[in-house]
Amino acid sequence: MLATDRLPAQARDRVIVRQVDGRGRLTHVGQITDYNADEIVVKSRGRAAPWKIPAERIVSVIPAHSAPHLAARKHLQRGAVTEAEQSFRLALEGASRAWVRRELLAGLVRCALHGGDYRRAGSHFLGLSESARRTRHFELVPLDWRISGTVDPSVASEAKAWRVRSGDVAALLAASHLLRDSGYAVEAESQLRKLRISPDPRVRGLAVAQCWRADMKNGKVTPRDLDSWTRHIRKLPLELRGGPRFVIGLARLQRRQFQPAASALMWTSLVFDDDRFLAARATQLAANSLLSDNQASAAQTLYRDLQQRFAGTPAARESAVTQPPPPRTRRTTP
Repeated sequence: MLATDRLPAQARDRVIVRQVDGRGRLTHVGQITDYNADEIVVKSRGRAAPWKIPAERIVSVIPAHSAPHLAARKHLQRGAVTEAEQSFRLALEGASRAWVRRELLAGLVRCALHGGDYRRAGSHFLGLSESARRTRHFELVPLDWRISGTVDPSVASEAKAWRVRSGDVAALLAASHLLRDSGYAVEAESQLRKLRISPDPRVRGLAVAQCWRADMKNGKVTPRDLDSWTRHIRKLPLELRGGPRFVIGLARLQRRQFQPAASALMWTSLVFDDDRFLAARATQLAANSLLSDNQASAAQTLYRDLQQRFAGTPAARESAVTQPPPPRTRRTTP
C-alpha cells in the first residue's frame, strides 16, 4: 500500500513560539503549510489567515509525521541506516506537502553521509535545495574538504553533471569535489573564486573557505593567512563551521602547530558529525597531531574514540592498522 502523509483528522502539527515581547510562549496548533530557514507558516482551524512566524521566534516544532516518517527517524537515531533509508523513501513516495518532502530528503542526505556516499548525498541535497529558496538544512551540504588524494571516480562523474545545473549551490557542490580531480581542478578553483561574491551569504561564506584548500595546494599557508581564515570562520553561522575548521586544522598541522591543529580538528569531530566520514578523519588527524606533540595518552584516547564512534569508516580502518602501540609504563624498582 502506498505511504501517505495524509493524517487523521485529529492529528495536528504543534509549533511553540516566543511572544513578540519575549515574555512568554504561545502554542499554535494546526497544519504547517511551509517551513524554511526564514519562517514557518501554520494554518489553524477557524482562522482565515495563516500564522507566519519568523524562524528566530520558533522554540520547537512538533509535526504530526506519517508512520513511515516516524519509523525512518527512529531507525536513523539508532544507526540502522539501511532501514532508515528504506523508510525515508517510502514516506517520500506519499508525501504531498513540499516542506515535508524537504525534511525527508534531508533524512536521505543524512543516510548517504553516514555511509560516506557523497554522490547520493549531493544528488539528494540538490533536490532539497532546489525546492526552496532558503532551505533549513543547508548545513548538510556535502562538500569535499580534503586537500590530498583524488576524488572518487563516481563522485567526480556526478559532479561533472552538477556543474551544468543552474544555481550557485550546484556550482559550489560541483567545484568542491572537482577540486581534487586533475582534469577539472583549474576550472573548479576558478569557479570557487567566483562564488566568493555569490548573492547567497551561505554559498559565499563556504566558497571562501573552499578556496583555502586551493591556497594550501598552491603553497605554504602563512600566519597572516591563518589569522584571516580564523576571522572568517567566526563570521560564519555555527552550523557551517565544521568543514572550514577542518581546513584550519590541516593548515596548522602543515605548519607543525600540533596542539592548535588538534583543537580545530576536534571541533569538527564533535560538532560536525552529520558528515560522519569527515568527522572520523578529523578525529584521526587530531590523534596524530597529539601523538606528534608527545601527548601519547590523549592520542590513544582519541584513537579509541575513533574506533567506537566511527567504526567502519576509512579513517577507523586505517587507524586500527597503523596507529602506534601505547607507551609502556616504566616499572620502578622497590
